[in-house]
Amino acid sequence: MKNFFHLYQQTSTQLGRELQDTEVTFLKWMYDRYTVEEITRRKLSEKRILR
Repeated sequence: MKNFFHLYQQTSTQLGRELQDTEVTFLKWMYDRYTVEEITRRKLSEKRILR
């Protein structure tokens, strides 16, 4: 995912409408969770390479 704005636009385009507040909240939560997991995955990969 490039960034939240890109994800928002892509989802809105696929649905063919603006997102509701609850959908935006969920999308933000999902993006934040993805970002945390991606950072964690990269850190774990770096530790494996260093060993």
